[in-house]
Amino acid sequence: MGRGLTALVSLLALASTSPAQRPTRKSTPAKTTNAGQQKYKAIWEPVNVKEDLKLFSVYFVSPDEGWVAGGRDELHGGVILHTSDGGEKWEVQLGDPQSSDRAYTDLRFAGPKLGWAAESTSGGDHKLLHTADGQNWTVAGTVAQHRTDYQFTSENVGFCTGHQKILRTQDGGRQWQPAYECSVKAEVGGLTRDFACEFQKLDFVSPSLGFAMSQALDRGAGFVVAKTEDGGDTWHTSTVLPGEDGKEGALHFFDADTGVLRTINGKLFRTTDGGKTWTGVSGQAEGKPNIEFANQQIGWMVRYRTMTYTVNGGKQWISREISFPAAVIASALPRPDRGYAVGDHGMVYRYRVVPVEYTAKGMLAAPMMVAK
Repeated sequence: MGRGLTALVSLLALASTSPAQRPTRKSTPAKTTNAGQQKYKAIWEPVNVKEDLKLFSVYFVSPDEGWVAGGRDELHGGVILHTSDGGEKWEVQLGDPQSSDRAYTDLRFAGPKLGWAAESTSGGDHKLLHTADGQNWTVAGTVAQHRTDYQFTSENVGFCTGHQKILRTQDGGRQWQPAYECSVKAEVGGLTRDFACEFQKLDFVSPSLGFAMSQALDRGAGFVVAKTEDGGDTWHTSTVLPGEDGKEGALHFFDADTGVLRTINGKLFRTTDGGKTWTGVSGQAEGKPNIEFANQQIGWMVRYRTMTYTVNGGKQWISREISFPAAVIASALPRPDRGYAVGDHGMVYRYRVVPVEYTAKGMLAAPMMVAK
């Protein structure tokens, strides 16, 4: 998921995007207001992969450079594709859509060229693929078969959640060792009980600062948010939100104190004390999407045909139905005025802010997340 990779470009720069990004788009004289200012609108437009693929994952390191991963289905045609022009052209970097190789999933990046992906196997741990130059992918090691999440903070150091443990690798995925095993005490009905907690989601703000969220404890005791400030050597836990469940949830922190999360049923919460306490906020997510922020204020969750977004750091969320031709499986938000959503049949839709006169085949109206 991006963290404000670049600042917003000026309006004139946005209107004069590189010609390679819009070779077939219609261009008309720009309409201005009485004050002479350009009018803009937000849109979704297709920049699809020209193969019948199911795209399981997408990651963009800049507004124009990104990767998608998938296959013909889970078991066939595994492929990773790359674009450097915002999806106008896609090139295969790994795999073959016609092969019998399993699909690639779970793209992660820790730098502009430093990435990982996973590929399932017939049994046991999954293959972990790695690129150090953004072009060539090799098998770097493995990642747990029954993981719920994984993330790398550098080329060698990564973390993986599954069951009660947070695992850590310090050699790029060749070996994984337990970094933390979760066991907490919580009060239920006036009595103190010992609980095991199973972690679901990771979010590292920096190589030293990270968070993890568990699924619900037993008996409605809530769930656990764990925090490390020393790169995973030690973790401190808080039991939060009695009656709620972090299973298949989503988590995003801006810094050591402020963060947002989504529970299994789509409820949204925000913290300002490092995850110790959480306050419910307005809005409802659909379909268990990830939380992605382009900067401290603008973020979204896109899943199926629902776009849920915030323009104030997660204090309120608004949902909009978008008529995508296929259900969205994953999305990426590298900049407040640029994002991507992917799904079945090679679907890639690009979110952009464009002059109000702009038209393109397959264009869909979208909410404006930035003031223009």
